[in-house]
Amino acid sequence: MAKKSRQSSFLRNLTVYGALAVATLFSVWPVTIMVEEGFDIDLSPIFSGKGMTTVAGFLPYYSGGIHPTIIHYLDALSFNSFFRLMGNTLTIAAISITIALITGVVVAYALARVPIKGKSLISYMLLALRAVSPFVVVVPLYIVFTRAGLWDTYGGVAIAEELLILSVVVWMIRGFFSDIPNEIYDAASISGASEWQIFRHVAFRMVIPGIVVTALFAFVLIWNEFVISDILTGPVAKTVAVGVWTGLGENTQTFKVIRFDDLNAAGTLAWIPAIAVMLLIRKYLAKGFSLGTASKDA
Repeated sequence: MAKKSRQSSFLRNLTVYGALAVATLFSVWPVTIMVEEGFDIDLSPIFSGKGMTTVAGFLPYYSGGIHPTIIHYLDALSFNSFFRLMGNTLTIAAISITIALITGVVVAYALARVPIKGKSLISYMLLALRAVSPFVVVVPLYIVFTRAGLWDTYGGVAIAEELLILSVVVWMIRGFFSDIPNEIYDAASISGASEWQIFRHVAFRMVIPGIVVTALFAFVLIWNEFVISDILTGPVAKTVAVGVWTGLGENTQTFKVIRFDDLNAAGTLAWIPAIAVMLLIRKYLAKGFSLGTASKDA
């Protein structure tokens, strides 16, 4: 009986770890190819079998030549306005995140603390906005922005990015406010502090680390966003995501032969900041998005 149980446990673990290995390979494989192509490494002869021979009739041996180079990364950094595109993205992100935090922190505190009727409905409506596809709003925004003179401007794109990050900011910071023990709020109220004083002097100071994490996560969303930036920017405010896709050219209206090695090198460089930030804040994301605090809104 014990032997069968061990066998069953082994098979179950083997299945789980096998599934995790397949899922990991599926997720990492495109990134691996992008990085390798940036270094001008071609692995196709290995997988096609044309570059493989055998030694002593059975030992596999790669007879081709892999000669990695960093020239494509140097091209992306030196000749293709990569830093200008990064500066555009950072500027847009700074404006958009500042607006989102100014409004989102107050809304998040109200949803977490202030007795407002229908808070649960408001909260979930904000969350539902995150599921709206950018394709639904980008064309109306394009029409409005071109008429208002906001197309291809930092401010215009930053306002449009609010559709992407504002609901996320509210939900994450709301979670941090809700995690503050009620005893702290009660102690401040007994001391005679008004709701505004509790927010400014107690709650806000306690969630500053959470606000920083939220700002960094919002930055990653803006850094990776493509559809809104592609439609609402031109040569002036083009972001790094759009620039990588268009080959980092200054003028997308002219014919340009796509060099995939340069494209993959630029994509790798653009991917590094986003993955670095996500690794930095990964343990805080589940806490910020916690839906378990919804019961306090009833």
